[in-house]
Amino acid sequence: MMKQHISIISAACLLLCTACSSAPHADSPSLKDDLLAIADTVPGTVGIAYISDTDTITVNNNIHYPMMSVYKLHQALAVAATLDRKGTTLDSLLTVSSDELDRNTWSPALNKYTSGDFHISVGELMASSVTMSDNNASNLMFEHILSPRATHDFIKSIVSDTTFQIRYSEAEMKVNPTLSYLNYTSPLSAGLLIRQVFEEALVDTEKQDSIRHYLSVVTTGQDRLGAAMHGSDIAVFAHKTGSGYRNAIGELMAHNDIGYFRLTDGRSYSLAVFVRDFRGSEAEASAVIADISRCVYEHIKSGTVR
Repeated sequence: MMKQHISIISAACLLLCTACSSAPHADSPSLKDDLLAIADTVPGTVGIAYISDTDTITVNNNIHYPMMSVYKLHQALAVAATLDRKGTTLDSLLTVSSDELDRNTWSPALNKYTSGDFHISVGELMASSVTMSDNNASNLMFEHILSPRATHDFIKSIVSDTTFQIRYSEAEMKVNPTLSYLNYTSPLSAGLLIRQVFEEALVDTEKQDSIRHYLSVVTTGQDRLGAAMHGSDIAVFAHKTGSGYRNAIGELMAHNDIGYFRLTDGRSYSLAVFVRDFRGSEAEASAVIADISRCVYEHIKSGTVR
């Protein structure tokens, strides 16, 4: 019964976004109206932040959303700043024991290290954490470079919206998934941060360029924000995903994507979409995020963002 209900909801979202692509009329719905209409159809809570040079639009921004792996962007920036203070580069090597790796977590990059000690650069850990959301890579940076709380403190010092909290690692959340709710953000805070990454100087130029590159080649969540981006007018698309556990009543705790978009005409915007406590599958939650991204893009193309 739930799958049928969600299928109807997804169809409604697609109809709304099809309407977004029509020619603008004086009485046509605003972008916020359309985003509210999509959010109202979803069996869960959807938080949205759209930020451009001229507009900031939010939906359900006053709720704390579990970040999940979205915080690996925050971590990358904090690690880069730590290396800056030490006067070292992303090529700096760490000595790690294979015993430090969790063999039962998402770790597509680091599971190749099967025995004994090994050396790995901070850059490889950061790239694996951001591009593939490798949990072992993230855990190792927390253990060897700086803690979740230190990460929180650094990001608080640079971000323009401090409605976020980082307290726990992937390892800790795996032991107790409810801790995921305590690593939270508002959509606006996350959307502003990824925009800052591409439009402000936050850390050493070379390290920040590397982070920008990692975000531009993320391999996770290809069915989310980027699913609507097939136009030749997209010069830059960069994003970071986060995916959560199921809570005690079977809801998907978190399904997220935050992205930065730059068009070939020079316009840019960031878009953060967080889905919390969703009663459906990951594919259905991804479809909601894709619908929202498509709707925003069509409004921008038709000149109806207001």
